[in-house]
Amino acid sequence: MLSWAFLPGYVKRIAIEQTQQQIGRKLELDTLNFSPLQLTLRIDGVRLYEADAKTLMFSAQSVLLNLSLSSLFHQALVVEEFQLSKPSLHLQRLDTHGRYNLSDILDKLAATPSSGAPLRFAIANIELHGGSVELDDHVLDKQFRVSELELGLPFISNFPKAINSVVEPKLSARINGAGFAMNARSTPFASSLETRLAIDLKKLDLAQFVGYLPISLPLEIRRAVLSTQLDLVFSRAKPAHIVLRGAVRLQDVLLNDLHASPLLQVAELRADIKSLDLLTSALELNRLQLQSPQVWLAISRKAGLNWASLAPASSAKPAPTSPSASPSALANLKLQDLVIADGQLHFSDDVHAQPQQQVELQNISLHLQGLASAATAAPARIELSLASGDAGQLEFSGQFAPHAGSLDGKLVLKQIALASYQSFLAPVLHAQVSGVLNASTELAVHEQNLSLKALSLQLEKLRVQGKPADGSLAWSSLALDGLALDSSARSVTMEKLAVNGLQLDVQRDAQARLGMLNWLAPAASKSAATTAPASPAWKVMLAGFSVQDGKIRFTDHAVQPQVALSAEAIGLQLTGISSDASSATQFSLQSQLNRKGKFNLKGQLGSAWQALDVAIDAQSLPVAALYPYFSQYLNVELNKGDANAKGQLTVRKLLQATPEIGYDGALSLNDFRMFEPGSDDDFLEWKGILLDGVHARFGAAAPLVSVKKLALNDFFARVILSDKGRLNLENIIVPQPALSSAAAPTSAPASAPAIIRIAQTALLGGNINFTDHFIKPNYRANLTNLSGNIGLIASDNPQAADVELHGKVDDDAPLLIAGAINPLSAPIFIDITGSANGLELTRLTPYAAKYAGYAIEKGKLSMQVSYHIEKGQLNANNSVNLDQLTFGERIDSPTATKLPLTLAIALLRDNEGRIAINLPISGTLSDPQFSVGGIIFKVLVNVITKAVTSPFSLLGSMFGGGAELAYIEFQPGQSILAAAATEKLGNLAQALTQRSGLKLDIIGRVDPASDTEGVRRNLLDSQLREQKWRDMHQKDRSIKAEQLTLEDSERSKYIELLYRAAKFDKPRNVLGIARSLPTAEAEQLLLKNLSVSAEDLRVLAQKRADGVRDYLEQVKHIERERLFLIAPKLSADGISDHGQPNRVDFEIK
Repeated sequence: MLSWAFLPGYVKRIAIEQTQQQIGRKLELDTLNFSPLQLTLRIDGVRLYEADAKTLMFSAQSVLLNLSLSSLFHQALVVEEFQLSKPSLHLQRLDTHGRYNLSDILDKLAATPSSGAPLRFAIANIELHGGSVELDDHVLDKQFRVSELELGLPFISNFPKAINSVVEPKLSARINGAGFAMNARSTPFASSLETRLAIDLKKLDLAQFVGYLPISLPLEIRRAVLSTQLDLVFSRAKPAHIVLRGAVRLQDVLLNDLHASPLLQVAELRADIKSLDLLTSALELNRLQLQSPQVWLAISRKAGLNWASLAPASSAKPAPTSPSASPSALANLKLQDLVIADGQLHFSDDVHAQPQQQVELQNISLHLQGLASAATAAPARIELSLASGDAGQLEFSGQFAPHAGSLDGKLVLKQIALASYQSFLAPVLHAQVSGVLNASTELAVHEQNLSLKALSLQLEKLRVQGKPADGSLAWSSLALDGLALDSSARSVTMEKLAVNGLQLDVQRDAQARLGMLNWLAPAASKSAATTAPASPAWKVMLAGFSVQDGKIRFTDHAVQPQVALSAEAIGLQLTGISSDASSATQFSLQSQLNRKGKFNLKGQLGSAWQALDVAIDAQSLPVAALYPYFSQYLNVELNKGDANAKGQLTVRKLLQATPEIGYDGALSLNDFRMFEPGSDDDFLEWKGILLDGVHARFGAAAPLVSVKKLALNDFFARVILSDKGRLNLENIIVPQPALSSAAAPTSAPASAPAIIRIAQTALLGGNINFTDHFIKPNYRANLTNLSGNIGLIASDNPQAADVELHGKVDDDAPLLIAGAINPLSAPIFIDITGSANGLELTRLTPYAAKYAGYAIEKGKLSMQVSYHIEKGQLNANNSVNLDQLTFGERIDSPTATKLPLTLAIALLRDNEGRIAINLPISGTLSDPQFSVGGIIFKVLVNVITKAVTSPFSLLGSMFGGGAELAYIEFQPGQSILAAAATEKLGNLAQALTQRSGLKLDIIGRVDPASDTEGVRRNLLDSQLREQKWRDMHQKDRSIKAEQLTLEDSERSKYIELLYRAAKFDKPRNVLGIARSLPTAEAEQLLLKNLSVSAEDLRVLAQKRADGVRDYLEQVKHIERERLFLIAPKLSADGISDHGQPNRVDFEIK
């Protein structure tokens, strides 16, 4: 009992100390009494001071608390009675920020750490008598006084408990002298165990009271008028409860943020409260209706989300990790009807939109039925519709289950104008977008999973346009049908996607960048982040995709000249598109290229996108339009050219580094026309190159190209030899710079050589135009009507192909080439013969003028050539026939030969005006110095040089006799033609007969050394014959000296007679008489004493020349006019051959 006596004083002291410590205020208590038997606590004379500890802020005459022993059982504060007598509160409003004289107390209490679970309490029989409140408003300089305040509450509690209450609910006071009272509507605690406190307000302007709240609001209540017709129901039923029922009406509501920008405006809000249990927080509304609400939602870079400022400051405590971690505020919510009518949403965003996007959503209508938060509650029905002016409409009809976090229903979008939302696209798409979107789908959201079913979407009149140089994208309509999405299964399936009227303008700039890439905003750099675990891949399947009436225009400024391609009437169909690698996609594509070309592709892509099979049917594809892409490799201008293809293309290992490619079918290049740069003259052209029966394989092994037939029709080539002596064909390929040693790639393993087979090659209607600018004046020639066939050519078959080609030179001289070739073998094999007959030589006047110094007046050329190349060795024969070659006027040319060509022509030309020259050549093709053309030219020059410098050798090679035809030999001192001489003269006569244009100079000559002795003997023999004639003439006067011959048996006789008659000094005996000598000695003395003069030698030389001339004229019938006697030569000087000096020399003229 002693301890109970000291308890009041101890409690009083602790209360005063803790008040000072916790809230910094001075507290005074006059008396404090506690009855342990009745558990009552009574305090008299309560005073609480301002922070200055002098000014009284709160006082009360007495405070009475009657505690209940059930507090121990409920582990809660249970008070059976609470009375407060004559409380008085003095408030002061200090500034416009809501600071009051008690704000420091509230701040300290708010800063006190939470002790965990909230204090459970139940307080019954609450009474306040004679209370008063004074408010000094230093902001408005006004005072408010509430006096005679009376309050009665049966109980208040935050946990269910049966409570014994006798107090009736009531509230009364005088406000600035005006009376105010709320009383019970029914008899207190009748049989229903309920009593009600009526709370009826009419058009209370809440805005005028906002400024007096002791806390700062995160918004400004600019306007709000409150009307209520409520009942606060106290029930003593077990367990006891407090329920609020009735109607609440807010009108003309306007809420602004602290910057005076609007947040919410509502014309009228009506709430029909069926039940609000203040103990359990269970709320049941019959109807909640908002009329003409307007919401302003803004997201800005500076301020963020405007509504975020209303959220309480974030707590340091972590948020619950699951819904079960904390009680749900909606755990006991029921709403029978929620109606929003004629709503508006004003949305602005400059964070996700550039520039700021303004969206006005109007005619917002929401009807929610049967909303309940209980886990067992049925889903609520929801109907939502809204519009955005001319920018589109949204409708949703379905069910909503808040406890399950699920939303199911049908979503419909109507006439969504994409241009109205351009700013939202600007951060990621630098292009203007327009179009109209319509869509509908069955939507299902369950927790974090999204499901769409039967989605259909139409996007019409789409246009995406950036800068003009970037291109554009447009289509008439896009229709997507039958889309189903399941986020939990990570799958998307679509029945059909169709695009109609596609218009695509693709531009590539000078830096080879696609213009459409400029539409995409640069990706923001991302800081390194922890790699999230890989999620299962999505499964995507599109049953059918199509493009109809499409058009694509492609302009490439990266090449010169720029490329312009146009694909029109595009039709694309794909079926079976799937992310499943085992499925195959069927496709077909049709289009027109540059209006003329057409192509049709049909095939499939399958086997993990590694296999492609395409049937190709392409006609008149514009190859010429693509020429700028390979013009850097060819020094020509392609003015015209199309390609055709019809066949089957197969690709395996499509995505690997070395795919395997195959093609079977036909190819053709048609109507090609090429020019040399800067020239208007055709260079190369053909009507068609057809490759039929193509079988090609690349990638798997050695490349293989097999062609059943290659046909070249109506082709033309202009071959020009420049003034520098270089063929234009040598300039077709542009030399590529060699890689430096540092840049050169490492040597790759040698691949197998390509196998090329061409079963048959046919040429028809060819024309080769040749122009030679190397000579002046220029020379031109045409090879026309070139046609023929070439047999099988194969790099893996050593057998040569038969060749037969024919044509004409200048539409006149026939041209024929026949034989066998295999240019694909290694080394190549060629065995061909060719002929050209009747080529008019007058066309070769430019060459004759340059190299011969003469014009050609007439003549024809025929050639027969044969070439045999095998194992790198060439053996060739060129037979040239010139008919009626006639030189015209002399032309001065510094490059003309100085040789007497007229003589050479006369030597080579037969009596019928024909010249036949055979030019055999041979050599090794691997010799870098070997040139077929050079060899032919050298051989031809050698023939002409030999004709001029060694004409008799040339004639001898043609008619016999060799180089010795240049002279006729005689016995010393003789002028009689020997048998060998007449044979040589016969060969020479044959040459002169066959070369009627030749003339012969005949030069008799003697050798003084050997011919003088011969002349003596001839004189001696002549005297011996004359001596015999005298001897016989005496017997027979008819005998003539020239008819006689001297026999050897007669020689001694006549030498003796002649010796006796000679008048020179003779050997004598002792008597001085000339003695007789042996025949030999007598003959020597006769010879010694015969005198030979120069005249005698001249006569001998002349007789020799006369004899030759007479023989050629009389025996061989050579016209005397062609035979000329030249003054004799009386010495052996100038003879360089090995023949005897006793001769007759010849010269051809």
